[in-house]
Amino acid sequence: MNSSTATSTSPSSLFLRRRTGNVPIFTSPTYFRPRNSKLLRLSASLAQLSWSSSPRDNNNNYNGWAIVESTPDIRAKKGLSTVVIGGVVGSSLALLLAAISYVSLSRKGFKFQFASPLNALHDILNRNERTTVAFDEMDGDTIASPESVSNDTSDTFASGTVDKLERVIVSVAIDSTQQEALSVLKKLKILEDDVMADELCTRREYARWLVCTNSLLERNPKHRIVPSVSLSGTVIAAFDDVDSEDPDFESIQALAEAGVVPSKLSGKNSGSDGSKGQGGIYFLPERFISRQDLINWKAQVEYELKLDNLEQISRTKVDYMDVKEISSDASPELFTDMLAGDKSIVRRVFGQSKRFQPNKPSTKAQAAVALTSGRMTVAICIELLRLEAERSSKQAEMEEIRSELLDRGDIKRSWDEKLNEERTRGSEVQKLYASACDDLEQELIVQEKDCAVLLKEKAAMDCQRQLLLNLKEEVDEMSERLESERTMYMTEKSTLQDTLSDLQTRQEGLLDAKSILEAEKEAFRILRSWVEDEARKSQARAKVLEEVSRRWKWGNHT
Repeated sequence: MNSSTATSTSPSSLFLRRRTGNVPIFTSPTYFRPRNSKLLRLSASLAQLSWSSSPRDNNNNYNGWAIVESTPDIRAKKGLSTVVIGGVVGSSLALLLAAISYVSLSRKGFKFQFASPLNALHDILNRNERTTVAFDEMDGDTIASPESVSNDTSDTFASGTVDKLERVIVSVAIDSTQQEALSVLKKLKILEDDVMADELCTRREYARWLVCTNSLLERNPKHRIVPSVSLSGTVIAAFDDVDSEDPDFESIQALAEAGVVPSKLSGKNSGSDGSKGQGGIYFLPERFISRQDLINWKAQVEYELKLDNLEQISRTKVDYMDVKEISSDASPELFTDMLAGDKSIVRRVFGQSKRFQPNKPSTKAQAAVALTSGRMTVAICIELLRLEAERSSKQAEMEEIRSELLDRGDIKRSWDEKLNEERTRGSEVQKLYASACDDLEQELIVQEKDCAVLLKEKAAMDCQRQLLLNLKEEVDEMSERLESERTMYMTEKSTLQDTLSDLQTRQEGLLDAKSILEAEKEAFRILRSWVEDEARKSQARAKVLEEVSRRWKWGNHT
């Protein structure tokens, strides 16, 4: 199915990685040649086809597809362009033009690529619906397997060419088949009601839906997967990133137990989208499921591989140009489905297309179509008919019971009884209503009386409040007077304290003067006593002198 590029700003967008580089041209038969009739071998005899998307500014008729031709001899390269062109004449006129353009332009270093011729038609079909889906880049989604491309073919690439990956927005249209598949699976409660058709499907979701669909609708025990049976007893975890606490552990483990998904139990990696790290194998449940795994898982549940089928696969040409991009882990059932033609699952899911694009992510609508393909188509029809029959049977039983009840008059009698009960209840309610009204009237009278009492109390309270306000004013005035008197008292007290301090100072001065006077008085007393002593001494000496003078005078007279 070809799709055109678009740049609409839809909520979801589809991103494809595009690679710019020289386009190798090879030619090789596109069929299988088994080395052993009992084994399916994918050898170098597979179609050596390569995919490389063209830049946005290139519009050609093949969108980068070309047949891979074995590497011509370098010494005869200049003279063998006619031989190369003659080798692809039998394929088609378009491939012949591609080979001529490549041979003529590769010598000069030009890159000549082709675009899909159905872009304009796809734009017309998608004019009314521009929903887009965002595709994450998948590891190795456009790179062929190293085992399927020989060392000689790698010489045809131009030296020094570096691949550049670009994202291109491609609108996705949901057709009636996908809508019908989604509706049926939602009706059967396999898909959740909030599943959007244009969203990408993860490996976790597809594993859950595949196991649910198989266990619910599959009636053949050879193809049926029942998680409760396969997981009974002790279980060894098949993947390192899916433990027993994972909500989808049963579904993923059941697929691993059945051998549908390679795991630790089978000693292989986890498929084209799986990852085998150091010491562990991972399922990567949150990664988008690729087209190869989408069809591969379903085909392993759908088909029963026999020896005749292996021989037929080895002899039949696969009608896909990018078979070499299919992972080596692909099961023979996948190729069995590819050889089924219009009845195949891959044709019903992806439509008529020359490119399988095994690493391209798948949408939930495509997953729904894959789940409803093959034997599940008949099983779903039977299940829907069964559900419809049960619904019709229940409806008929309900009608029969209703008619029987109507004929016996049980319904009318029951409704009459209920009506009488309701009338009785209504009269009781009316009485209760009248009683409640009387109670309310009495309560209203009581409330009015209480209201009058409250009004009187309120008036008294208002009077008391007014008195309190007056008292408060008087108290405020008294407080002001007291404050002024207190100020005066403080002033007078300060004055008295100053006067007291002055008086104390004077008293101290007087005490000092008194002490000085007493000292002087004592000094005068001492001086007086000394003077008196001296006076007495002087009187004694005077008496002595008078006696001496008298005696002297007496002596003179005598």
